[in-house]
Amino acid sequence: MVKLRRLVYILTSIVSIMIVTYFVNESFPKQKSNVHNCRFWGIIFSELTSTLADTIKTHLDSLRALGINNPDGWGISYFQSPDTQGLLAAITRGGPAAQVDPRYTTAVENMIKYTEHCGIAHVRSGTSGPCSGIPNPHPFLRNSLHRNLQMLLAHNGTLPIKQLINLITTINPNYLELNPPDYEPIYLDSDLYAIYIMEIIDTYLDSTIEECLRIAITKLDSAIGSSEAKFNFVMSDGTTMWALHYNKLVADEGLLYLYPNVSESDFWIVASTPLDTFSTFWAAVPNSTLVAFKPNEPPRFIEIFSVDSFSLPKQPLFEIIYPNPFKGEIKIRYCIGQSVLSQGKENSRFPNGTERIGLKIYDINGRLVKEFPLPTVYSGLPVIITWDGTDNKYRELPHGIYYCTLNIDGQTFTRKLVLLK
Repeated sequence: MVKLRRLVYILTSIVSIMIVTYFVNESFPKQKSNVHNCRFWGIIFSELTSTLADTIKTHLDSLRALGINNPDGWGISYFQSPDTQGLLAAITRGGPAAQVDPRYTTAVENMIKYTEHCGIAHVRSGTSGPCSGIPNPHPFLRNSLHRNLQMLLAHNGTLPIKQLINLITTINPNYLELNPPDYEPIYLDSDLYAIYIMEIIDTYLDSTIEECLRIAITKLDSAIGSSEAKFNFVMSDGTTMWALHYNKLVADEGLLYLYPNVSESDFWIVASTPLDTFSTFWAAVPNSTLVAFKPNEPPRFIEIFSVDSFSLPKQPLFEIIYPNPFKGEIKIRYCIGQSVLSQGKENSRFPNGTERIGLKIYDINGRLVKEFPLPTVYSGLPVIITWDGTDNKYRELPHGIYYCTLNIDGQTFTRKLVLLK
């Protein structure tokens, strides 16, 4: 009887160990792949008090603990002011996971000691490019070619590399040479994302940074189509901090929170997840929302795809928003711009409207093949036209080069299209 009891005990123990091992092995991969695709934190403030310094240390200690699920390195960046000429970006990166790298603590101490108004931190779970054996490439530093602007950016999520490259080279075929990636030919999606955002900022010079960010996100969203993607980022130029929460067709795993949960503060913090035990002081940012932060001002919430919050460009806008060359269909977007709209009356019918605005497609020999009927009532909002590669009689056209022209009140804009079969 004693031997039987001992045998039952041993068998029960073995079964228990097997069950526990199974669930442990199952939980860790799911936690890494589903719960974490990097984590970031950002701050902007007017004055670094001792209380705020303690808060920074507490948050970044919590971020370090998340390194167990984000083992592909860490990065800490901030703007410092070595002289009166302006801000200088400083970045420290580590290859081991943050929780096992003693340099992380030193980097946090240096940020608290030297930062001027802004800092960004990141722990990485790599999804593209080299994932191990290199320091965390986040945050990325990008310099504008046409504005007095340098930008730090950290990204949380995954974006399609092919579409990013297509967008960058379509806008300017030489931009990757002028603002080269940190890693190539094995690209990082986040690296290209930072370059693409800066290219939009360099292209739409009459637009604010918030308007440029909306343009960048909507163009990339259209290019991705029905694919899943995570756009979440925090970025700063040292005086303003911007943070985006946008998960496209993905369960809301990578969130965005702001701290403190008040209407106005002399500092603002954002993070992918609350980073201390005082969760009541954190507020979740809704999906598809961009937030702009300045110390001592309320945060500005901007819905990325809201028609009401669209900012009309000063000049007419004419762009291809689908990969070019194309098969099947291509989407063309135009917006008449404030310079034209101000001559008429908003939401009104222009005199001879069909003559003032026209969209036509010509073949390589200059023959008109397609003319689109356009509205004669203009609210100033963007208009998207879809062309399926047929002529005015709905006959399929041969593959080749075509030219799309947009006439707006005497101004003519032309874009080259390549139709594939």
